[in-house]
Amino acid sequence: MLGERPEVEAFAAPFYERLLAEGRRQIGFRVTPRKLNKMGVCHGGVLALFADIQGGPLRRALNLAVGSPTIDLSMDFVASAPRGSWVQSQPQLVRQTGGPLFFESKLHADGELCARVSGIYRLKPNGHGSSRRISSSA
Repeated sequence: MLGERPEVEAFAAPFYERLLAEGRRQIGFRVTPRKLNKMGVCHGGVLALFADIQGGPLRRALNLAVGSPTIDLSMDFVASAPRGSWVQSQPQLVRQTGGPLFFESKLHADGELCARVSGIYRLKPNGHGSSRRISSSA
């Protein structure tokens, strides 16, 4: 399960993360009743929140010990995520420069594409004075 979340994200929790081959990471959540809109499918705001938290797993996959505020997030809703479905994604690095980190991700509900996401995070030191890689021996 992803670590402790800010209160604003708590209503949509829990989110889960698993490590895949070659250090890639996959995150997901179950569409429970409290995540539904009036039409009985996952609320678009929950999907957008899930899209926005892709930075944490991506930073861990890249071994970066930095914060990553969102600069831009673009999302195309392709299909609904029904009640009870498992929504998952695997954020992909598009480009990493000295400051911004560009990513893309596809959200799938029970294997069916439900949203396409692209975004930019600003890599920001976590009070360490500079960005640093996390040691693999830690």
